Amino acid sequence: MAAEFAAPLVLQVEPCKDDPSRFRWIIRDRDHVFRQSCYSLASEEEARTEGSAALREAAALLRDSC
Repeated sequence: MAAEFAAPLVLQVEPCKDDPSRFRWIIRDRDHVFRQSCYSLASEEEARTEGSAALREAAALLRDSC
């Protein structure tokens, strides 16, 4: 499992529970799911790329809401 940090959000990329050959991304705010992929992706790299973009967007939304 890979993790990328953008305070306080954390990006996790992990194998899909239904099909371990596919991957999903999850953005967590501490222990709570903040946002997650709606569908599984074909590779860990693809999931990390999409998850990183979602993490930047979520961090910007949090930053701009203060």
